[in-house]
Parts: sequence; C-alpha cells; structure tokens
Amino acid sequence: MMFNMLMLIAIVAGPIIALQLQRFLDKRRELQQRKFWIFRAIMSNRATILNTSYVQALNLIDIDFSSNSKDDRAVRTAWKILLDHLSTKPEQNQVAMNASNERTTDLRAALMKTIAIALDYDFDEVQIKKGSYLPTGHLDMENEQDALRKRLLEVLNGQRRIPVGIFQDTFPDIYIKTWDD
Repeated sequence: MMFNMLMLIAIVAGPIIALQLQRFLDKRRELQQRKFWIFRAIMSNRATILNTSYVQALNLIDIDFSSNSKDDRAVRTAWKILLDHLSTKPEQNQVAMNASNERTTDLRAALMKTIAIALDYDFDEVQIKKGSYLPTGHLDMENEQDALRKRLLEVLNGQRRIPVGIFQDTFPDIYIKTWDD
C-alpha cells in the first residue's frame, strides 16, 4: 500500500518537478545570454561609444546583473562609478577635459574587465582599451555627419544663413551634351 502511494506520487510529481527544473534552467540560460549580449555590445562598440547598442547595453547592466552574487555586485559597482563620472561635467579647460577623458577611458575599461571576469573571459586592460578597430573612414564620416547636423541646426535655429548666388542661365557649348553624342 505504501509502495503504491509512493509510486503514485512519483508518477504525478515527477513531470511537474522536471518541468519546473527545465523552466529554471531556461531562465538561467536566458539571463546568461542577456549578460553575454551586454558584454558583446559594449566590447564591439567600445570605439564608438555613441552607438545606440553601446548605450542600451550600459543601461541594461542594473537589470541583468541584478543578483547578489559577488560578480554581479562588482559589475554594478563598476557601472555606478562610471555613470557617476559621466554625470559630472569637467571644467571647461583643456587640461581638465583631457584628464576627464582619460579617467572615462580607464573607468570604461575597468567596467568591461569586471564584466569579462563575471562571464569567465580573460581580457587584460590593454586589450580592452586598444583592441578595437575603427577605420579612419568611419571616424571621418561620423565627424562630417556631426558637422553637417550642427550646421543644419544653426540654419534651422536662425543662427546661420544659406548663401544664395545668382548665375547666368547659359553655359558654354563645351558643357552642353546632347542625346545624339
């Protein structure tokens, strides 16, 4: 009788326990994948820190590294220190701005290294700071787009004019091409 009762409990409880265990493992795997996404987004965009994925990844740190494990606490602490630094405006002289930029680079590298440790990656600070590739053409294009955006905003805000010139409506014959040519 007792054996039959235990058998019945095992038959009913076994699938329920297996399902709960599978849900637990799926949630853990999903959280680990989100942490990997954050790390990949930060590392892959570390040369372009205005990239939307980079900023989104930083803003997700508090959500996905939210456990009380030693590693997650270390990641949140490194992020809080970086965020505090980024929220403080440096003095408007070149020396202070250079020091602030250098401190930002160091704090960003410390955060990436802390996340790497939490995810069992082995990166050193030099690799994190200097191991990214940003072609000069991309940087030039980004700077040009920024300059165009600023000039357009100046025009739209009435701070700059668009020069307009009047030209003759005729061109020398050497510049006129016909369909027959």
